[in-house]
Amino acid sequence: MKVIYRFICFVLSAVITVSVLFESAAAAGAASYPSRVPVIYIHGEGSPIGTYDENGEFHRIDDMTVNGEEIASLFTDNSDILLKATVTQDWSDFCDLVAGYMIESFGGLALGKDGMPADGSVSGVDYSETKVSQQYSNDDCSLEKYAFDYDWRLDPTDNMKRLRDYAETILKVTGSDKYAVAGRCEGACLAVTYWETYHDPRMTDLILYASAAKGIIPIGESFSGNMYVDPECVERYVYDADLNLNIPITDFITLTDQLLNNILKIASDVCGLDYACWSVNNVYQQIYDTITPKVFKQTFGTFPGFWAMCEDRYFEQAKDVIFGTEKDEYAGLIRKIDNYHYNIMNRTEEILQNAAESGVDVSNVVKYGFQSYPLSKDSMVLSDEMCRVDYAGLGTTCTNIDEKFSEDYVNNAFKKGNIRYISPDLTIDASTTPFRDTTWYIKNLHHQNFTSAVDDLFFEIVNTKGMTVRTKDAYPQFLFFDTEKEELLALNAVEHKTDSDIFNNKMENDIFRFFKPVFTFIFRIITFIAKIFMLPARA
Repeated sequence: MKVIYRFICFVLSAVITVSVLFESAAAAGAASYPSRVPVIYIHGEGSPIGTYDENGEFHRIDDMTVNGEEIASLFTDNSDILLKATVTQDWSDFCDLVAGYMIESFGGLALGKDGMPADGSVSGVDYSETKVSQQYSNDDCSLEKYAFDYDWRLDPTDNMKRLRDYAETILKVTGSDKYAVAGRCEGACLAVTYWETYHDPRMTDLILYASAAKGIIPIGESFSGNMYVDPECVERYVYDADLNLNIPITDFITLTDQLLNNILKIASDVCGLDYACWSVNNVYQQIYDTITPKVFKQTFGTFPGFWAMCEDRYFEQAKDVIFGTEKDEYAGLIRKIDNYHYNIMNRTEEILQNAAESGVDVSNVVKYGFQSYPLSKDSMVLSDEMCRVDYAGLGTTCTNIDEKFSEDYVNNAFKKGNIRYISPDLTIDASTTPFRDTTWYIKNLHHQNFTSAVDDLFFEIVNTKGMTVRTKDAYPQFLFFDTEKEELLALNAVEHKTDSDIFNNKMENDIFRFFKPVFTFIFRIITFIAKIFMLPARA
């Protein structure tokens, strides 16, 4: 999901003035054996988008990018506008400045008001029989062998014919009479839609992977204007992330990850970080309603594929925020996204249950061990940074990143006979998902890391009829991704720690934090006074 990563980068840069670029760590390498049943592996966003000329040559539209230096200069070169906004609390000129930059950066791939390309642009991936034959004959034994890319801007239903044709071509080339479908991130939306559209009896397995089928954090919150900068999440994020900072400040001081960590810890200890985040959130609430409609109607808001990942709780509000009084003008797009949202997304569990009852083995692979990006009121909910465990896990009960299940909760699970579904680190209860015996949870695997270490698990699932979390000793329900060895291990709560686990332990044993309630009281007085002075400006 490179486009989403880059959008998050922009927001993070503008909000906390730390410019960070995220790139997808694509899977590389090969699995130990090829799948006897071909697996159509549906990617998240990533397909090149462009147009074909009269000679059949493909011309790629420039990808949407975020440049850290450009963001920095955007504010430094227009410091007068920022100063005016800060003093007068009139943010109109500032909003125009930011909106202009975002539209220029992200508007190149915008769709029409009906949610379809107005410029003839398409996904530039070749899925001809010749291309698939080349894939079949090569030595690649990974999930990438039959990977499917598509126009990720489009509604999932608008990609079904191409996916169907691809499946038929694979069956013809391989000579197989069966195939499996696995969808990662946005690809999970297509996988669910595919079954609902065709109910193909030749399909043996349907596997969701880091699924966005029930929504993804950056979409719903940004589309609806519900972003929120949480100070503790900012501190934890910087501690956990590898920002690779090396910025000279003076002849004697260089801003590094460690220095930033120390600065944020001190700021958090004395509530200075709380105040800074409060200030940002206060300003954000004032300007977001101005920027959102202007920008999103010319960028992400025209992508039905992104609307397909908008959480249900934010969906109607997001339409009001982005389209406002122009809903009639965007009626075609709205009909399209409504159809998917209410007939596919909100019926995901029902559709998957139907597939299971029809003989399809339905499985789910969920990543976890991280908070989400610090731009949400729910940033603390256990996730893979992008997808919440309770959403990706289709109702899986989980804790916040800094919590564990209570002793009473664990004892109650034992009494109900569900103790085997409690993760060793006491953060996940798999008994609450309808596919509790076919859902695997991998700790310490980031959303953007689609490592080939997972390939063998997928091939075991596809080639072992009725495989559950207790079928193979090598693949129990709860796994840990060893980043050094690049392999999956059975999760051991004592030995397997993430950076977030280490951070939580440090905070629990930080003596200075015992005094934080005193500073919190002072902070609340300051914010109360600040709000009084902000009221005239807001009015």
